[in-house]
Formats: sequence, structure tokens, C-alpha cells
Amino acid sequence: MIELAPILVPALSFAAVASLVFLLGRHWTVQIDTHRRLPLAAEAQAGPDQSSPVLRALIGRFAPANDGRPAEREKLRRRLMDAGHFHQMAPTYYGLARPIAAAGFALVMYVAQAFLADTPAGARILLIALGALIGFAAPDVYLARRKRALARRYREVFPNFLDLLVVCIDAGLSLQAAFERVAGDISKQSRELGIHLAITRAEIAAGRSLIEALDGLANRLGFDEAGSLVAMLRQSIELGSDLGDALRVFSDEMRDKRLLRAEEAANKLSVKMVIPLGLFIFPVVLLVTILPVIIKLLKVMGGG
Repeated sequence: MIELAPILVPALSFAAVASLVFLLGRHWTVQIDTHRRLPLAAEAQAGPDQSSPVLRALIGRFAPANDGRPAEREKLRRRLMDAGHFHQMAPTYYGLARPIAAAGFALVMYVAQAFLADTPAGARILLIALGALIGFAAPDVYLARRKRALARRYREVFPNFLDLLVVCIDAGLSLQAAFERVAGDISKQSRELGIHLAITRAEIAAGRSLIEALDGLANRLGFDEAGSLVAMLRQSIELGSDLGDALRVFSDEMRDKRLLRAEEAANKLSVKMVIPLGLFIFPVVLLVTILPVIIKLLKVMGGG
């Protein structure tokens, strides 16, 4: 194993760096191409991949698009969409990111062992395996954190979305036309929510009913208020009640909930400040206050 070390370390380093450069370059290329177009049309409709033939061949060689498990791939695409990644190649990039992250973390652990000269060989192997495990799980942790962050962002933007719907419906537009009109404005406040609305518009245009498309929107957004909105819209459409009044009441309730969440976060702040105050600020204040007294006492005792 010691003889393979001079070959293994440069090989792993080159593979990790080359893979990272490839992923970053591809990501930046897609972002530049996306910003040159309309913000919704480029990603929500998931058009054909614009990568070069060399990149497509490379991805097809090491991460084929159809791995014989369409159900698992669709589930993965759903997770990526929940985390705000809508590109059609996102599952492929995710599949490449997991082994690259595992190799990168394992390499970091291997290099860190240079500072642990007295560590047994078994402990070193365990550290490398632990690094690989952490790297393999890192993309899943990122997706979970990204999903929670987007859910909080959706809750902040949703009342504004409802207000725009109310304005459009009061102006005489139908619910479907109001969705089409509002999607472009909402994308300026939340790009991901705008893309979800564009997907809903595309589903309706493809022949799906409005309620089914709204159900899909609520499932993609993944927070309770979206499901409540769909249930309220379904009842209003079936009973023939005024959509504008129902949306206005629902928007007021969501604003009240947002205010309650802000107050809750403000009330938690004082409790969260106890730890830094007790660990960092209080000892310093105590030291500044008592240290001069201790010095004087030492001088008096020493002089006596």
C-alpha cells in the first residue's frame, strides 16, 4: 500500500480537480446561457441540452441518461426540483457529484494524515473511509438544506403572489389567465417559484385540468400553505363562490402567519444570545472588572 501512495495521491488529486473543473465549467455555461434568454423558458420547459458533443459523449460514457431505473431517476429528479435544480441534466450531475465528493473528502483525509505521524494504520484507513462516507452523503445534505431554505423563501413570497392573483381576478381575468400574468412578475422575486408557476402553465396548456395542475404545484412546493390554497381554490370553483374574496381572505391569513413566524423568531433571539454572551462576552467583562482588583491585592500582599 505504501508503494502505491506516490501514484494514488496524484491520480486522485487529478481526478477530483478535473471533475470539479468540469462541473463548475458546465454549470457556469448553463447559467450564462440561461441569463441570455427569458428566465422561465430556458429551464421550466427543460429544452434540449446545449452542451458540446464532446461533453455529451463524456457524460453518456460515465453517467448514462437512462440507467434502467426510470422510477428511481424520476424520484431523484423530483428531489432536485424541490431543491431548485430544474435542468434536465441535473440528475446526471448529481450522480457525478456523489463519487467526486467521496473521492475529494477521502483525499483530504489522506492528506491530513501527514500531520498524524503516530496514528496506527487501521485508524488511517478508518479516517479515509469516514471521509469517503461524508463526501458521499454531502450532496444529500445539501439538497435537504436547500429544500428547507426554498420552503422558507416560498412562504415569504407567497402572500405577494396571492395579492397579484387577487388584483388580476378583480380586473376580470380568469384564474388560468391570472396565473399566466403573475408568473413573470413572481419570477423577479423568487426565480424558483416563477419556474414552478411556469411548469403549472405548461401542464395546463398540455391539457391537464386546472385543479390537477394546482395539485402538482402544491406537491412540488412542499409546504402546508400551498396545499391549503389548492383546497380553497377547489372548493371555490366547485361551489361557484367569488375567487377574489377567497384569495383575499387567504392572503390576509398568510400575512398573519408570516407576522407570527417573525415574532416567534424575535422571541427566540434572546434565548439564542445566552450562549455567546455566557461564553465570550461575560468572561471578558468579568476579567476586565476583577483583574485590576486582583493586581492591587497581589501588590498589597507582596508589599506586606
